[in-house]
Amino acid sequence: METSVNDFSGNFDRRSLIKRGAAMAGAGLLGSMVYDASDHEGMASGNVFNVRNFGATGKREDKSTVQVQEAVDACAKSGGGKVYVPPGDYTVGTIQLKDNVNLHLESGSTFYLSQDRTDFVIQGANTMIFAEDAVNISLTGQGRLDGLAGYEFTEMRGVDPEIAEEIEIARKAGIDMRRYYRTGMQTYMCILNNCTNVHLSDISIINSPLWNVRLNDCDRVFIRGVYIYSDLEKGVNADGIDICSSRNVTVSDSVIITADDSVVLKTPRRRGRETVNCVENIVVTNCVFSSSSTALMIGTETHADIRHVIFSNCVIRNSNKGFGINVQDGAIVSDIIFSNLTIETARRHWNWWGSAEMCKFVLSRRNESSRLGRIRDIVVDTVIARVRGTSLIKGPDIKMIENITMKNVQIFMTHEDAVDKRATHALHLENVNGLRIHDLSVRWDDDITEWGWQSALSMKNMSDFEIRSFSGRQGLKEGGYPAIALDNVTDGMISDSRATDGCNEFIQLKGLNSNELILRNNNTRKAKTEIIFDDKRLVKAVNKV
Repeated sequence: METSVNDFSGNFDRRSLIKRGAAMAGAGLLGSMVYDASDHEGMASGNVFNVRNFGATGKREDKSTVQVQEAVDACAKSGGGKVYVPPGDYTVGTIQLKDNVNLHLESGSTFYLSQDRTDFVIQGANTMIFAEDAVNISLTGQGRLDGLAGYEFTEMRGVDPEIAEEIEIARKAGIDMRRYYRTGMQTYMCILNNCTNVHLSDISIINSPLWNVRLNDCDRVFIRGVYIYSDLEKGVNADGIDICSSRNVTVSDSVIITADDSVVLKTPRRRGRETVNCVENIVVTNCVFSSSSTALMIGTETHADIRHVIFSNCVIRNSNKGFGINVQDGAIVSDIIFSNLTIETARRHWNWWGSAEMCKFVLSRRNESSRLGRIRDIVVDTVIARVRGTSLIKGPDIKMIENITMKNVQIFMTHEDAVDKRATHALHLENVNGLRIHDLSVRWDDDITEWGWQSALSMKNMSDFEIRSFSGRQGLKEGGYPAIALDNVTDGMISDSRATDGCNEFIQLKGLNSNELILRNNNTRKAKTEIIFDDKRLVKAVNKV
């Protein structure tokens, strides 16, 4: 029996309506309409479809895929409303959301991923929650989706080309080269294709075998107050939120703890689609992240442009990398801001991408036939990073990364909590045109040091740069490296900067192509030497003001 408030006759004030509705619910007369005490207006304006009225028992041993889908279908057929999942345990395969449907999991309810392949019958929907070409859909409530991910620890299967160098370092260090691989049902938790006006709020998504939330070609997506978790040691390919070829997306007020990337932006090729849409107009803010890979990531799949993105006001803890950009497929990644971040990293098992650095921006070709893209117009502003690895910004020899601004950044280098050592410089930049670094400080741990530590700031093949208000020294007080290492740099200025206690050489200049370097108003009193030249001919490249 389906009864809406509109079926009642007579005029009632709100108190009378609530009282009568509660009485009818107790008598079992409201059918699919369930009164939600937190939503008085919703009671009077829309239908609510309780999955229990469609045969779902709330017992985990009883399959609920068909019953929940029937509730969704009935809700959509009636013009939309809420599909209500009361407290209980429900085993489901694929549930397809449809226009104007809010799937609401009440606190105390859990959808467990079915281990029966026959519960995933929708073509191309290898996921628990699915929608395609839908509008005005939402997944809400304080309930939980549990993917029941399984893993096995076994010998390495092939070499990941992205971390081939790190794999070899681990092997030489005598590391156990086994790693975790997925077992059991291999599905995602939520895939939305070409959907508009999507809301995900308050839901918990845990133990996903694959990506937790994937947005493909979506527009106007609002994700707020979600909790996403995958095992930080075992959760291979269990990204938190993948924003793929989508636009106008906000992620806020959420806690995301995932082995793979926490939030990642991509423009991948999708089967059956000739073109790839760009990613644009993205805001990720007021969140807490942990990741065994990268907390905030752009790439590597970059077949279309990614632009106008803000990552702000976030805490990143216990992560293998703070934030990154990796362009391999010809896209232009531009107009990106990383701001107001606190970062604390930790080295992970060798199979994860990242070396406990603050950031890594890399421009390259995936293969010989790939187009070479661009990384340009990036701002890193107000960051405190307690890290263990070398941060990197590097373009290829034939095309530079362009217009990078870093301001008010503090880097604290601490020892690597792993035997396969990787760290060298605190920050290395290579093949960059247009760099502005204002107010950068680098501090090294003097209690536990690493033999591989070198310079605080290393720059190679750079043009049009300005370093202002830098402070720091080389990694080891007894080390033979400068605080700032310059190699083939042109048209640059270092000003108002300061050598800190224990500094040997403040600046080292090498590379016969180096030219037009201005040094102005620097405090090198604590350095043994202000500047050393790799070749005497480089003296004329420097102008001290």
